[in-house]
Amino acid sequence: MKQVENLQLLYTLLEVYYTQSLSEAGRKLGKTTSSVSKDISKLREQLDDPLFVRSNNRMLPTEYVKNIAPEIEQMLRDIRHTLTSRNTISNENYRKPIKVAITHILMELYGDEISLQLAKQFPSAKIELMTWDSKTNQQLQDEKIDFGLHFNLVYHPGKIRYKRIAASELVVVCPKKDTDKSLIQLSQQHNFMFLRLKDWNDVETNLFDIATKHGISINHSYVVDNLNTAMKLVKQENLCFIVPKIIAEYYRFPYIPWELPTKGMIIGFYHHAQQNEMLTNIFYDRVSPILKSPPNNLELFNSIYE
Repeated sequence: MKQVENLQLLYTLLEVYYTQSLSEAGRKLGKTTSSVSKDISKLREQLDDPLFVRSNNRMLPTEYVKNIAPEIEQMLRDIRHTLTSRNTISNENYRKPIKVAITHILMELYGDEISLQLAKQFPSAKIELMTWDSKTNQQLQDEKIDFGLHFNLVYHPGKIRYKRIAASELVVVCPKKDTDKSLIQLSQQHNFMFLRLKDWNDVETNLFDIATKHGISINHSYVVDNLNTAMKLVKQENLCFIVPKIIAEYYRFPYIPWELPTKGMIIGFYHHAQQNEMLTNIFYDRVSPILKSPPNNLELFNSIYE
């Protein structure tokens, strides 16, 4: 009968499974590589399986590990939930900091509403919002950040769980007098804005590339990494701008539909696989209605293209 003598060994198993590296697993667990290797050796004896096979400096899991890893992760998550949930998620008394990484666009449109809602929900906790950057994935894995909200993030590691919140179709912002024109006509008459955001489209111009494949050549004469600045330039210079519909409507700018076949822009919710389930559910229930609704405009943009 297979039996594991120490549950801590299973945490080691999962880290090696996810990282495919003894040294990387040791770094995340605060152990030496030698200690991780000894843990795996003990598990090999207790579970009567090789568990991992070394190949090109990677520790590749056996089929046995591939089959049991998801169940082990869920079991450890349930244990952690049982030990931590009782008397810890009282909204009034919850005092730990709640750290949330939000991608740039969502921060500009919804950051204030999210902060105020969480502060109201957890009056004794410190709410910390930060802009999503290239370090956020790792910080979520290391549980240095509690939750993440991203607009169309493609990649997220196995230890991070994802849940879809909402989607927004794409549109092309343009001068009001040109809303009866097609995308190809706009590309011939106007320059475009390119918004470069960290950990989203730092170097890629995917939408422009899609246009090119359909015979539409788009010239982007301005490149910025701040949405508010981009929208000011779009207005001042009569530029066109490919954006999610919620942005065009937030800034009250005229637009035409994006005509080309492209996947929609998805707002996603991210958290560590072992995050406290009750806290996760409360956070999602409070934040998702905000992101499913139009952002508060606050009458900041009363004039549009003339």
